[in-house]
Amino acid sequence: MTFIFESGYTFWNPLIWIIVFLVVAIMVYFFRRSGQKGYKKDTDQARIFLSGEEVPEAGERHIRVGNIYWGFFETLKEYYKQMLRIHTGIVNDYMLWFVAVTVVSAIILVVAGLVR
Repeated sequence: MTFIFESGYTFWNPLIWIIVFLVVAIMVYFFRRSGQKGYKKDTDQARIFLSGEEVPEAGERHIRVGNIYWGFFETLKEYYKQMLRIHTGIVNDYMLWFVAVTVVSAIILVVAGLVR
């Protein structure tokens, strides 16, 4: 009995994949084991380093996404205005768009002869 599945392009042998997985797992284990042993969990080693600055409290160090992607949003402001107009938040509208796009796609596929 053979365990090889041939698809014409490649083969799949579960025994080979199990061996590869075990070899990679052993390599990862030895790589992790070679790490530093001097780590102490509840000391200054475990504190956040912020370029030498005092770290603010958790609520104060949250950066809003609008600040991070300000340039991106500002550049695409006109696009977002148009998109917000057609996005009503009503599920029926989304289903109408889904059905309409599906019908148009089906018509194009039938006319192009890709689907019989």
